[in-house]
Amino acid sequence: MPKIPTFTARGRPTAEVSSAKMNLKLSPTATPAAALLPAALAIDEFYIKQRDNNEKLKAKKKFYEMKTESDKIQKTQKNNPDEFSAVNIYNQEFGQYRKQQLSRIKNKRVKKKLELLLNSDQAESVYKVKSNSFKAFEQESLSIYNTEQNTLASEYSLSDNAKIKQIKKESRVESATEFESMHNMGKPWLDTEIKTINTDSAIFDADVAIANKNYNKAKEILLGAKNVDAEEIQKRIITIEKQKQEYDATSFGVNKILNGENPLIGPVISGTTDKKILEGTDAVLFSLAEKNNLSEERTFSEVDQVFAQTGLLSPTYEELIQSGYTAGSSTTFDNLADIPPVLISAIKTAEIADKMGRLNVYTTDEQETFFKNVIISKQILGMNDFQAIKNARDFQLNYDRAVINGATKQRNRTFTLIETKFKDTKATNIGEVKGYANKLFNMYVASNIDPFKAQRLVIDDLEKNLQIVDDYAYMKRDIDAFKSIGGLDMVKPVKEYIVENKMVNEDSKQFFLRYNGGGIFEIRRKLDLAPVFDKDNQPMIYFAKDLYLINQERETAARDIIKKETIELQERKIKAKEEFETSGFDITGS
Repeated sequence: MPKIPTFTARGRPTAEVSSAKMNLKLSPTATPAAALLPAALAIDEFYIKQRDNNEKLKAKKKFYEMKTESDKIQKTQKNNPDEFSAVNIYNQEFGQYRKQQLSRIKNKRVKKKLELLLNSDQAESVYKVKSNSFKAFEQESLSIYNTEQNTLASEYSLSDNAKIKQIKKESRVESATEFESMHNMGKPWLDTEIKTINTDSAIFDADVAIANKNYNKAKEILLGAKNVDAEEIQKRIITIEKQKQEYDATSFGVNKILNGENPLIGPVISGTTDKKILEGTDAVLFSLAEKNNLSEERTFSEVDQVFAQTGLLSPTYEELIQSGYTAGSSTTFDNLADIPPVLISAIKTAEIADKMGRLNVYTTDEQETFFKNVIISKQILGMNDFQAIKNARDFQLNYDRAVINGATKQRNRTFTLIETKFKDTKATNIGEVKGYANKLFNMYVASNIDPFKAQRLVIDDLEKNLQIVDDYAYMKRDIDAFKSIGGLDMVKPVKEYIVENKMVNEDSKQFFLRYNGGGIFEIRRKLDLAPVFDKDNQPMIYFAKDLYLINQERETAARDIIKKETIELQERKIKAKEEFETSGFDITGS
């Protein structure tokens, strides 16, 4: 093929135009394209702004995502009382998390924005960690301080060694001083805390004295305490004075019972209550019984004997028997283990009371019937507690059959023996006695006891529990009630005084004073059981205190009569002497 010749340039390229030079200059805005320039710039500016907004949004989104994790790490250190440890742990854990998350971001601008957000939040996050840690420190420190104070206070109160008590008290002050220094609580706080410690110590010592009923010593301790809360000490002193007043008043009533007097009648003992006096007496008597290691039977005997001499009842035994009866008559049980403990205790007490002839004093008719049946079932029929209680609960059905069908001949024979026995006593309420005997007889027969044995048991019971006074047969539970007026010897004179002063033209021999139960007494006719009214048309019903006052009035009136008669006799003697001296008779010589 023919070869095409080539030309090789030997000079270097130049920037100058090869053609002729022109000095003509044109304005960029003078060209047609210049009109498009503002629009292009606006588009470029919008694009840049939109990009920046999107990147800010991404950065903020990631920031709040990471902030959530930051909050989680902060919470893990919320209860860390060591501030340095809490901050270091937060910085380490969140720092690793931060580094990891930033490494995943490829957009440098987004990454930069996120770093700025994180850096601005770092100080606040660390502050929160420190704040939470400080709160945890304060709470833990306060908890330890309170525990220390309570422990030392308890050790102080339990010690009876003066030196040890002083050491414990000083330790409490040192603990308070240390706490104040640690938390910068200030001198006023420390002064108040030391005053509280001194107040607590004085009150602890006073309480020991109060527990020993040494109220004067307790008051002396409080009055001698230094650097204490005066208001608290004064409140305590007032409380002690009230307690002392109540204790003295209660003790006065208790001593009266122990000495055979009834403090519940007559002038009211201020500063205490009847209940507190009775319970206080119980406490003394049971304490003595425990100290002397007395048996249950002996304890009942000793306690009840003291109350019996005043016509009162032990509240402990009275409540026990009542609670036992309630449990026994209403509770359903299928075996021995189901029996309420209070019922078992009540049965033991009832057995002891019955043995001493005091069961009917502590019980109503219904209660006595229940416990009597339990006792009979155990002692005579050989039943255990479960069987005996069940038998007593089922008693009413058997009782009704016994009344209708049972042992008529022996029942009538029992009534004959009673009439014969009480014929010479001139007891006018023989009908009441026979009614009581009939109830007892039926109860025994209903418990499957032989009629002949039931007859003997009834007669024995009447001999133990009846006493004839003023031609009236009183039950033992009634006998004790009349001790409010001095005993059965006072029944007749008190009755006569009431009838003579509260009624018109009535013979006191036709009436009797009886006890209705529940602390209520009543005047009734011997031959007519209808209610009796006085001259003011008021029912002749009285409480124990009423009878006491009436008896006091009677005794005062009797003394006044004697005094009046004595004065009149003396006046007659003086007058006779004066008449003799002025008569002019000369008795000298024959």
